[in-house]
Amino acid sequence: MILGIEIRNFDVFDNDKAGILIKDYLEGKDSGNPASAFHGLNALIGRNNTGKTSFMGCMAFLKDCITQGCAVASISYGRPGFANMTPDISSPSVFKVFFKLEDKKTGRPKYIQYELSIVTSRYMSPVIDEEKVIVISDNDGKKESVTILDMKGGEGSIVNAGADKEVIGVEDEHLTALSLYGKISGYRDFVALYKEISAWFFCSFSSEEQSSYFYEGGAPGGHKHLNSSGSNVGNVLEYIRMNNEEEYERVVEEIQNKIPAMKHKKNLPLALKESPDKLFLYLLLLRDPSPRSTIFIETPDKDLYHDMVDVLSDEMREYTMKNHYCQIIFSTHNPYIIETLSPKEIWIFERSFEKDEGDVSIRCAGDDPLVMELFHQGVGMGAIWYGGHLDAKPED
Repeated sequence: MILGIEIRNFDVFDNDKAGILIKDYLEGKDSGNPASAFHGLNALIGRNNTGKTSFMGCMAFLKDCITQGCAVASISYGRPGFANMTPDISSPSVFKVFFKLEDKKTGRPKYIQYELSIVTSRYMSPVIDEEKVIVISDNDGKKESVTILDMKGGEGSIVNAGADKEVIGVEDEHLTALSLYGKISGYRDFVALYKEISAWFFCSFSSEEQSSYFYEGGAPGGHKHLNSSGSNVGNVLEYIRMNNEEEYERVVEEIQNKIPAMKHKKNLPLALKESPDKLFLYLLLLRDPSPRSTIFIETPDKDLYHDMVDVLSDEMREYTMKNHYCQIIFSTHNPYIIETLSPKEIWIFERSFEKDEGDVSIRCAGDDPLVMELFHQGVGMGAIWYGGHLDAKPED
């Protein structure tokens, strides 16, 4: 689960943070008043072109840098190359992400921060500059941060559990050390961190682009997981059916009962090819037996009738409650879908447009005393937003 993110010198972000980092966590523990962190369910709101889509794009780029290398990530999925994504090519682009993970050995939470710095080479290609992994350890009851990976220019050190510091190097300047050590079973913390990031899921069920799958048919066979567009839904249903017929019947009936238009459709894969149902895709995704660590969704409420928005918001909440270390981060312009959220689960994006890049600000609605007071008085967040209280910055 992500607790906080900082992005510097990338896309529209010059030096922006949402949630908490490791320093905030340690200071908050000491003061008893920690800053707002990301939760299981998080809504990103704000006017058009304020950075919500760019925020998710930054997270997708970071994942691809770690899993594929920064050179490949810079040109994948239509990206224009790293030099065109960083506002100032003379300065590094920096990403910091603070995680709360489950320690599989003890069952207790483990707090880890990952930091990655990328620079533009003289050939205008991206190069890994610095990389760090920092964990929180308990030293005689006192929490403190310990750096277990410290890389600069492809050289540095790594500390594995119960072992001495080891000098290491990465020959390929486009690859992260995490992408290497995160695949070696003996490096438990790095494996857990790599699995967490590689399991991020960027959902585009609401995309304007419809896959040709729905018109031409998909490749045969069963698929274990939905892809980002949902175009392999027939394959996923086939996989569930082949694996466990009773489980297939249970899942399909459960979802169909929540969607009136789907109740009488018998040949489900064929029916979905003829008329893709986005709500069905969301509900199937949220029932994946191997849940994603973080699901990023842009406008999941798009094209949904208001009562179906209620169904989706309830299902997303249930997903995060069932899977304590998983979360959903979604953007929306719809007050209905945030009605049952708390102020601390809503993140407001603002932009002054005084310059082309770097004037985005992100704040948590829970940091506004007036919003908190209205919420405690029983006013829902949708009504608070509709009333304009989320658009005005709180007074200092």
